[in-house]
Amino acid sequence: MIVGQEVTEVMKLQDLYYGNVIPCQHDVSKDSDYAKRSLELLEMCDRLEKRLSADDKKLLNDITDMQGMLSETMIAESYIQGFRDCVELMIDVIFGRSENLK
Repeated sequence: MIVGQEVTEVMKLQDLYYGNVIPCQHDVSKDSDYAKRSLELLEMCDRLEKRLSADDKKLLNDITDMQGMLSETMIAESYIQGFRDCVELMIDVIFGRSENLK
């Protein structure tokens, strides 16, 4: 039987194994730089939207949506590359395939 901290660790491994980990979805502290900048960005977009026509508002929304999708893609690709780099490092250490380890 698995209890306590072990349950959390097993669940994380299972989530990772079954593809339930989404790198761009995580909690952000309300006091973080990210949260502050995100709020500033939303305020700027709101001020700009008040000055735009309906067509321009749609274009701005399309642009910000696309930027969000690009950011999510970049985060996911960086997350995957991080795992690949880690595995490559482990293989180098375990099997001594790196010239730096000789």
